[in-house]
Amino acid sequence: MVDFSVSLWTILGLSGIAMLASVVAAVLGFGGGMLLIASMPVFLPAAAVIPVHGVTQMVSNVSRAFFSRRDIAWHLMPAFVTGAVFGSLLVGLTVVQVAMAYLPLFIGAYILLNVWHQGFIQWVSRFESMLMAGFVLSGLGLLVGAPGPVFHPMVMKKVDGKHQLVATTALMMTIVHAFKLLVFGVIGFAYLDQWPLLLALIVSAIAGSWLGTHIRYRTHDQLWTTVMKLLLSSLAVSMILNALMK
Repeated sequence: MVDFSVSLWTILGLSGIAMLASVVAAVLGFGGGMLLIASMPVFLPAAAVIPVHGVTQMVSNVSRAFFSRRDIAWHLMPAFVTGAVFGSLLVGLTVVQVAMAYLPLFIGAYILLNVWHQGFIQWVSRFESMLMAGFVLSGLGLLVGAPGPVFHPMVMKKVDGKHQLVATTALMMTIVHAFKLLVFGVIGFAYLDQWPLLLALIVSAIAGSWLGTHIRYRTHDQLWTTVMKLLLSSLAVSMILNALMK
């Protein structure tokens, strides 16, 4: 059980960041969750960050998927859900210890190679699957909160264009966050005790998803792809440098 209280300024500050994060995620398909979770430790105790972030991001992803529901690649979901069930059970119930200090190093290298190295793309595509994506993302979600960009390069190869990518990854992350919330509920996080904060974050996330979706439909495809690759690469380099400097 995590016992904490928040001020009006905390609610307003986090609501603004949650709305901005939803706009970013709805336009690019990633990045919003990492922006939000990086800001939350300033406002909340460490033990509350991942469950509160999970509520906000689940609503953000649900609303983003709803606003773009016609673009979801539904055929990818059964395998993903199956993997997510096993990943959540393994990490959530057995509390596997992971070498977290080095995890960003491997994730960053994977993203860079998958975005820029054609040989690696051809080799790794033999092993990539939605089953594996569901397993890994659900497990990482319980540990690091915002694992969305990890499999973006893979999903980009399985869908048709930016709108399918954003809509499909939104549904994927909805599933990941739903399992995460169940696990934290089982271990005792009292969501209802924080209803004013959570309600404000939910409203902000939905508003951000609506605004970001409208912005995305007005962006040029080639520009969007270039920005996506550059931001993924920047994120990967940052992960690698942070891991090496620890």
